[in-house]
Amino acid sequence: MSVKPVIRILYPPKELKCVDSYEIEDLYIACITFDKRYVVFDKTVGKDPLNVLESKAESYLKNILVSRERDFSKVISQAEKPIRHILERQLFGYGVVEPMLMDENVIDIHIVMNNPIKVTHRRYGDMESNIMLSEEEIKELVMRMSTLAGKAVSEANPLASFIEPRYEARVSIVYLSDVTLRKSATVDIRKQPKKPWSILKIIDLGTLTVDEASFLWLAIKYKVPIMIVGEMMSGKTTLATAILNLIPPNSKIITIEDAPEIKLCTKYWTRTTTRETAENPVTVFSLLKVALRLSVDYVVVGEVRGEEARDWAQAILLGHGAVTTFHADSPESALLRLTTPPIMVNPQALKLLNVFVKTIPLRKEEKLVRRSEIYIYDAASESGEYKLYPLFTYNPKNDAVQINPGFENPIKSFPFFKRVALAHGITLDDLEKEYNAMRNVMRSVYEEAKKIDPLLEKPDVCELADLLYKRLGDAIGNKI
Repeated sequence: MSVKPVIRILYPPKELKCVDSYEIEDLYIACITFDKRYVVFDKTVGKDPLNVLESKAESYLKNILVSRERDFSKVISQAEKPIRHILERQLFGYGVVEPMLMDENVIDIHIVMNNPIKVTHRRYGDMESNIMLSEEEIKELVMRMSTLAGKAVSEANPLASFIEPRYEARVSIVYLSDVTLRKSATVDIRKQPKKPWSILKIIDLGTLTVDEASFLWLAIKYKVPIMIVGEMMSGKTTLATAILNLIPPNSKIITIEDAPEIKLCTKYWTRTTTRETAENPVTVFSLLKVALRLSVDYVVVGEVRGEEARDWAQAILLGHGAVTTFHADSPESALLRLTTPPIMVNPQALKLLNVFVKTIPLRKEEKLVRRSEIYIYDAASESGEYKLYPLFTYNPKNDAVQINPGFENPIKSFPFFKRVALAHGITLDDLEKEYNAMRNVMRSVYEEAKKIDPLLEKPDVCELADLLYKRLGDAIGNKI
């Protein structure tokens, strides 16, 4: 049974001082305070005192409940703008959590009953908000989200994880039950951006240098598997999506995820997710078998956590380009986990996993920034033993990523590029020429875009690949 809606108005706090503030879709204002709090309030409330607004909202709610009109929107449409907005949010949305879901800068919402909601902000990291949910409100939120997703959540079934369809957010719930001693309930909402960041935006934020982005562009074009490792909320999926959108236009791609997070712009993209049910489950392995029958160019397993890594490794052995993410603090830790129980990936497959990207989240000037290092796993030494070699590393003293001495020409430094060149019927000189051209093209496109739009909204992620490949074709004479 649904819980009666609680009418709540987000009224602007008094004497609010913000280090940063911005509007959210012309409905709300978000303020980042000097004491690192995320404060959000209704932009549309006008000058009426809070008690007057609440009284008006309650009055309209009573009219809706006693009205014979089944279309609530007709009753709501007669209300003045502030009240209309509040009622629509409460009756058709997710109440006071709605502005956080609408805010593109908020990537995670962590709700614990009767405590300030904690958000993870793209620029400022983890912060407490000015909103907390009561037991009644968190029950209402859980019922609405689970109903829309077609999932049952109750005291008998208190643990749930699903994709909320309106915002395509991943929701995890620990419901109020004997599991929590009936003292608490928790909801965690992992959001996905409406439009992912392009590689130009990633460069502008300092997450990648132009040379790093160009190297990864070369790798993804020639189907070199890339594993992105890092801590939770370190930007792995954001980076993976930007790299994947550098795949040559019109390539055939299939993505396999347990939750749909990756967004691609190519026309020939098959998006699949696993299904964990007792009857008719759909696993990573079953989707990989379908992928091979579809004769796609790229097989992308969004994230590997455990034994499914063995299935993902099979796609590498068959020569499909791939980018995947893995929760580990370093490439060394990732390799250790991949080669020990319970995962135990085929050693031959690991020899084809040549490129690791390590994401590094940092605090700088009260903001959350991310940097990336690139490591090569190859037999670059005379012994033939496979080792990790740092190609691009981060220096915290000058906040810069630089290529390591001795690897200034990575194409000629690492033997795996010989295999890549042979597989594509080109020479190492061709690869070297193309990498240098990619660096020039990436730098010139970034600098031109920055002059036109400092925020780098244009060219967007769906326009960039066509532009880059056209410029690259002009630069190398379409010979490669």
